[in-house]
Amino acid sequence: MGYIRGFVHGAVAGAVIGICLAPQPGERTRAQLVVFGRAVREGVDAAQRTAKHVAPVFAGAASLAREQVVRRRHHEETAPAFPGTTDNGHQ
Repeated sequence: MGYIRGFVHGAVAGAVIGICLAPQPGERTRAQLVVFGRAVREGVDAAQRTAKHVAPVFAGAASLAREQVVRRRHHEETAPAFPGTTDNGHQ
């Protein structure tokens, strides 16, 4: 997750620096920044909508995985140390 966030921050910073250093009139640069801002806002909105749909799926998967871990631990705690033996170590 940190890699993606760093990539996005780098892309935004690079775009802003590139627009600011481009040899063109200020009006055109401001217009490009407005378009870029709208695109970023739309991208953030799309990411939020996607997260709202995906979050319940991940929550359900995490819940199932947690149940499996609990069952496995319970089974390991109640199973004898060596298969075919009883608690006193005799067969």
